Amino acid sequence: MDLKIINEYNQFIYRVSALIYNQDLTKILLFKAENREWYMLPGGKVQMHETSTDAIKREIKEELGFNEIHFDLIAISEEFNYSRGFNNHQIDLIYKGIYKGQITNNEFKGLDGDWACYKWIDINKINNYKIHPTTDIISNIIESNNIKHFITKEGN
Repeated sequence: MDLKIINEYNQFIYRVSALIYNQDLTKILLFKAENREWYMLPGGKVQMHETSTDAIKREIKEELGFNEIHFDLIAISEEFNYSRGFNNHQIDLIYKGIYKGQITNNEFKGLDGDWACYKWIDINKINNYKIHPTTDIISNIIESNNIKHFITKEGN
């Protein structure tokens, strides 16, 4: 059972995501759903009684088939916004990993179906992409060697 709590006008989500680099650390993998204008880091919801490290490994294996990646916690993001009729509160633990396999396509569909599009992007061109929660946060995480904590409040 996913850790997502909904009551009347409020929603809480506990999720994990991954900043996945290629072997030479020049590219990162981003995810985009077909109907969205923005990219985000791959990941998903943590399940009840599941550790965040187990959750990120499970999500990346389910979505991409990558199962040999070691992940380290690099950031915590707390996001508050209003969307789809809900006051949202989301906690996202962001992990870093390095994909050591060969990249044959810079763009590909995920294992979840054709709606899930993935793209390897050059980290020097990250500002050319609209990324959720913000491109600045992702850039800051890439440039830092310390665990970061971000709080984003929209519409307050």
